[in-house]
Amino acid sequence: MGAAALAQALQNLGVATAQPAEGATILIVDDDAEIRALHGDLVRTHFPDCRILLAANGRQALDLLEGGERPLFVLLDLMMPELDGFGALEAIQRNAQLRDTPVIVLTAQRLSDEDLARLNRGVGAILQKGVFSTDETLAQIERALARNRRLGSEPQRLVRRAMAYMHAHYAQELTRGELAQVVGLSERHLARSFAAEMGLSPMEYLNRYRIAQARRLLDESDASIAQVMEAVGFGDSSYFARIFRREVGMSPRAYRGRRDAPRPPRP
Repeated sequence: MGAAALAQALQNLGVATAQPAEGATILIVDDDAEIRALHGDLVRTHFPDCRILLAANGRQALDLLEGGERPLFVLLDLMMPELDGFGALEAIQRNAQLRDTPVIVLTAQRLSDEDLARLNRGVGAILQKGVFSTDETLAQIERALARNRRLGSEPQRLVRRAMAYMHAHYAQELTRGELAQVVGLSERHLARSFAAEMGLSPMEYLNRYRIAQARRLLDESDASIAQVMEAVGFGDSSYFARIFRREVGMSPRAYRGRRDAPRPPRP
């Protein structure tokens, strides 16, 4: 779906015309200035005429919303100072004038079953940072906006429950059958629901989540590549290397080498 289709999806939701009205805004909420700028560039490709609003925490976001801003949608981080994304979302849901604002969560936080239950109300999509490419993130935003406000549906809740289980148990061996049993669906039904919600199969999502955790460990720890592989749930080194290269574009060793390479002195 391209820009025109996304605009049409917004029209179907009743939050925009086919072309966003003059002065239309999109609100990006993240405490990392680089991430705010990155997400601003991302949505600007689809909405070049929209004004991008930036907030460094939930309190700033609420000040903008309560001050009269009515964005087409909000991209919301969860881990932020002063007021986190959970608190901001709860405040939005309590406000009758704001609760219909589409919200897409973009977070690096490992979400528990309880976390995802808190996000079932009012959140069109939950995207893990590092799991989706730029194009896939845009597609997820489009998909969330095109759901015609069927938020909190039973398939959505079950998919998010499967996500929470993967977040908690990704370091262990997981099978499609185990995931399906956890949420009480057949493997086929879970795969179909997961694809509709996330654009991926459950096992594709699991592998990407594992690779995102592997990248974090390679960046932040001195664990060996073999230790990282085991810590994120891969039992075969060649398979780990193949999936890592497919998702990251280089081998785990080359990725670690970038961190350890000497940096040129500043002029």
